[in-house]
Amino acid sequence: MPSDAQLLIGKVLQIKDKITAKRHCIPSDLKAEWNTLSAQTACFESEALYNGAVKGQEMNKHIDYSGSVKELSQLVNKLKKLNNKVNVTLVHH
Repeated sequence: MPSDAQLLIGKVLQIKDKITAKRHCIPSDLKAEWNTLSAQTACFESEALYNGAVKGQEMNKHIDYSGSVKELSQLVNKLKKLNNKVNVTLVHH
């Protein structure tokens, strides 16, 4: 059974993927917010293990996140709000 932190990390990655897919539609006034959130969630990138793999060596994914579950939940909420802002912006244009 996944822990609360694992579920929240999954949500972070899902929302981040949605925003990344439409990154070219992010208005300039939201780019700073996106860059900040992207930097805060960089430690969850799924490609980190792939990019650091060494042939013949076993590897485990290591996440360098030291925040609490509450902070992780707040990060999810910030990403959701940004995603909604980008969706609203897309509808109006």
